[in-house]
Amino acid sequence: MHIGDRIKQLRLSKLMTQSDLAGTQITRNMLSSIEHGTALPSLPTAIYLAGRLNVPVGYLLAEEESEFFYRKMTGMPNIRRAFAERDYAGCLSLLDSLGDGQDDELSLLRAECEYGLARDAFEKGRLRLAVAALDRAYKATDNTVYELGWLRERIAVCHRYLSSLSGTLVSDVLDAEEIENACALGDFWVEYIMALDALENGHPEAAATYTERHAGTMYAARLSALLQMQQEDYVGAQAALESLLARDELTFGVLLYEVFGDLEYCYRKNDDYKRAYEFSGSRLGILERLLEEI
Repeated sequence: MHIGDRIKQLRLSKLMTQSDLAGTQITRNMLSSIEHGTALPSLPTAIYLAGRLNVPVGYLLAEEESEFFYRKMTGMPNIRRAFAERDYAGCLSLLDSLGDGQDDELSLLRAECEYGLARDAFEKGRLRLAVAALDRAYKATDNTVYELGWLRERIAVCHRYLSSLSGTLVSDVLDAEEIENACALGDFWVEYIMALDALENGHPEAAATYTERHAGTMYAARLSALLQMQQEDYVGAQAALESLLARDELTFGVLLYEVFGDLEYCYRKNDDYKRAYEFSGSRLGILERLLEEI
């Protein structure tokens, strides 16, 4: 990219007019000539313009192969800030703004951001978006030298769980064996899934450990109710689930869908077939919304 094109691109990205950028040191006509490539700035002028644009002068003078380095250097403070604030969509947008260039650090950030985006989508009940973000995260793990086997395992665990909710929620990049055999620990989402897997496979101690470690959370409350159901205490489980259902923080999403299914089962076991039927119908309505194309 010609130095004039680079100056113009930066100026426009900062919503500056030519008069804004020219200031008092050069004329607007001179700046226009520089941007159109009919004049080259002297070194003092290049330093002045770089200062006005808040970029290193080296970025303006860089050869094409060095341009990505300067874009990254100027963009990383905002990228790190967005990542620290868990603004994964904003962080990904900033990564995209760097252009086609990539390196190991940026690929690592992209993989973690896509995984974070998948968790956020899951929490909001947007399951197809979650599946797509998990696949993008998995692809990003192949573009860095950093060891990200731990993240690939988490992604596979999450895919297994989502596919158990609906056969239409499938990965485009992981094979069935990798998903089936995945085993990982890490954030609340993966640990919850692994606790469910353990409970279904006859190992209630893992679920009990989760409820102790995350006592007070909605996921721990649901697991506690499942443990009661496994012990055939359907009256106690029903009461626990109704208490969970009354919590303000339980909003639309997968957990609500699961709680409705648990309550349907408990009501049947407690011979309240009318309520079981009501929750069965409501549960199907939730699933339809969870599977909507966004």
